[in-house]
Amino acid sequence: MGSSSNYPGAMSGLAIACALFPARAREIEVLFERNDSFRGLCEDLAAANEVLMTIDGLPVGVRDARRLEYKELISGLSTEIEEMLSLAKVIRIPRKDRRPT
Repeated sequence: MGSSSNYPGAMSGLAIACALFPARAREIEVLFERNDSFRGLCEDLAAANEVLMTIDGLPVGVRDARRLEYKELISGLSTEIEEMLSLAKVIRIPRKDRRPT
């Protein structure tokens, strides 16, 4: 699954999330497949990134404001993605062998 795009340089939601957090790519892939909310965040991130890549085509008077707006949006979405990854992370604690003494 990925975002559909008309912009040739656009990345899918999964690809951009993995590019932002390469050390957590496997976790991202698993959560992307299992969690609709996470997948939605990734797709929103891809859409915001796609708009950011096209900002130079906007009229000069609005470029800077739109660039700032979308950079802030991307930053917020990235933070949400990182938070969801942290919440989804399960740490297995090895069970101690309980032998009678």
